[in-house]
Parts: sequence; C-alpha cells; structure tokens
Amino acid sequence: MIKMVIWTEWLKAKLSGEQGAGLAEYALLLFVIAVAAAGIIGTFGGNIVNAFTDASTELPAAPSP
Repeated sequence: MIKMVIWTEWLKAKLSGEQGAGLAEYALLLFVIAVAAAGIIGTFGGNIVNAFTDASTELPAAPSP
C-alpha cells in the first residue's frame, strides 16, 4: 500500500510540474538543426557527391540474380 502511495505521488509530481521544453522551444531547436544541416550540405555537398561517385566507380558491379 505504501509503495502505491509513493508511486502515485511521484506520478502526480511528474505530471503536474511545468518542466521541460514547450512547443516553441522544440520548434526553435528544429529550425536551428535544419539551418545547420542545410549549411553543412551546401558547404560539403559537392565533396560528398564526389566521394560516392568515386566509390561507385571503383567497386565492381553487383551480379544480377
């Protein structure tokens, strides 16, 4: 019985508090990550494409089934 009371009080404390980030903070974080990813792809995109192209030309073709 005591364990149930302790668990219930812990659950109430977790659900009632305003802890953590809100929707605006998550949206801002997502925006920053998207801008950073776009910048990285814009900067290194050509190098990445060249690396994959070089790798695909050096690898042997896969046998057809």
